[in-house]
Amino acid sequence: MKYKTLFIMSLLFYSCSIIIPLNNLPEPDGNHVVGTQMFYWEDSSRDELFTKDIIDARKIVVQIWYPAIQPSDSLYPYMDNPELRLNALSEQIGVPNFLMKHVKNIKGNSYFNAKPIENKKFPLILFSHGLGGTKTQNSINIESLVSNGYIVIAPDHTYDASITIFEDGETFDFQSGLPVSELKEQNVTEELFWKTRLPQINTRANDMKFIIDKLQMMKNNPIYNNINFNKIGIFGHSFGGATSVLSSWNDTRISACLNLDGRFEPIVDDIINNGLKIPFCYIGQESWGKKSKNYSKLNVFFNNCQNDAYIIKVKQTKHFDYSDLPYITSIGKKLKISGKATNKDFTPDLNHVILGFFNEYLKNDLRDWIEKFEKKYDLSIKFK
Repeated sequence: MKYKTLFIMSLLFYSCSIIIPLNNLPEPDGNHVVGTQMFYWEDSSRDELFTKDIIDARKIVVQIWYPAIQPSDSLYPYMDNPELRLNALSEQIGVPNFLMKHVKNIKGNSYFNAKPIENKKFPLILFSHGLGGTKTQNSINIESLVSNGYIVIAPDHTYDASITIFEDGETFDFQSGLPVSELKEQNVTEELFWKTRLPQINTRANDMKFIIDKLQMMKNNPIYNNINFNKIGIFGHSFGGATSVLSSWNDTRISACLNLDGRFEPIVDDIINNGLKIPFCYIGQESWGKKSKNYSKLNVFFNNCQNDAYIIKVKQTKHFDYSDLPYITSIGKKLKISGKATNKDFTPDLNHVILGFFNEYLKNDLRDWIEKFEKKYDLSIKFK
């Protein structure tokens, strides 16, 4: 079987879209208009892990969202290049293409090439998607952050994304699966697990470092003048959560790290046994299952963190509830991919927690950002 992760989420969105209406993204809750641009970058200093060509350099597609002066003439689509993306997803998850067609009609709130706000600095936040995911899978979180005065940037991690599409039409499919199904991944030998996952997570963390490096050299782009490089945060979902931790460990320019139901199995013991020196927040489901080492490693990591650290577990939620899924469609509960505690409100409520964490540690805004969430959901919280 092919490795699936967020392909399950895609199946949920697409296969039910004829019967179940798909919601457009909610209007962002902040005051700023959201602008967006696309970049296609090559890191000539790195060979490509996933190819046999010894001179093949690493290339990534990157999307940036930023506060804009006013809307441009065009909204950027929630799903760009829909035919290519839908064909890739259809082939990989074995779902007929026609069942997926309506997802391309979902509308977001990001205006393509809108003019950036002038003479104002904003903190920078990086986002990393899960295995088989996309840079836009948490667009609701991203648009909320930008509307509240942040710049957010996210790559499609090439070969880790469901498909990566470059400006010239060149495409790269997902190639990050282990040689077993997701359901049996816990039975993979430790040697094979690390042989596969360690190079992948290192490649992803290096993508994030490269993005910051690249932004710091973009002095001719108006967005450069808006970025406060002294205030950089990072967050990610699933394997992207692991990427956010490793990136924070490797790169001292990152000042705050947030993890959405992230994986800790691929994080090496040196990091687990030392923790991070910057503020850290984990938000996720109550349990990953009895056989998973995820939370045992998280707990050790948490205890070793050397700055403010939070673990927030939300009862009756599931893995894909920490993406755009609960807002876009309610069918997740029927397929038991969404938890009983989630509905259309969950994603905007999660926005409040994500925004509050970064406001405290990147903007020194100390207002309580857990209290409202705690009153509405059944949580267990650890803080140090």
